[in-house]
Amino acid sequence: MHAASPELHENLLSSMTGLISRWSSLELQRRITAECGITLDPVAVAALYTLGLSGGTSRPSALADTLHLSRPSTSKLIARMHEAVLLTRTSAPGDGRAVTVTLTPLGQQIFRLLIAAGVSMVADATRTWHPDEVSTLSRLMERFLADLDADFAEKRLPNSTSEAL
Repeated sequence: MHAASPELHENLLSSMTGLISRWSSLELQRRITAECGITLDPVAVAALYTLGLSGGTSRPSALADTLHLSRPSTSKLIARMHEAVLLTRTSAPGDGRAVTVTLTPLGQQIFRLLIAAGVSMVADATRTWHPDEVSTLSRLMERFLADLDADFAEKRLPNSTSEAL
């Protein structure tokens, strides 16, 4: 295996940061929702993506962790999305205290619209690429994410402050 130079890693980090910044920007998220005819705040859009990509159901705590939200902010988000009929709240099987949130048919429909808009944007951005290049990028991104997750799991910090002391 050949070690890449620090400059290559810095260029890769810069490209990834640019991608994440652009893709998650409020302006882009508002444009996507407007093109889909949807009026949702960017946090609700992120929640729809998160729920849709994870099979449509999640515990609120997992949703909060993924979205980097506090528990109270997540509760307010879930209440807004429930009121908009985008998700339901139900008691978790076997634990009446635990709750799961699940996309409603409307939430699933909006998720599919958002995914279609994202796929269209990716197709537009790669319209001059050969299909093999798109496939290679996709394969390398999947590999990078898997390696990043594995590396992160190896270096995971203790869960609480007391464990760290």
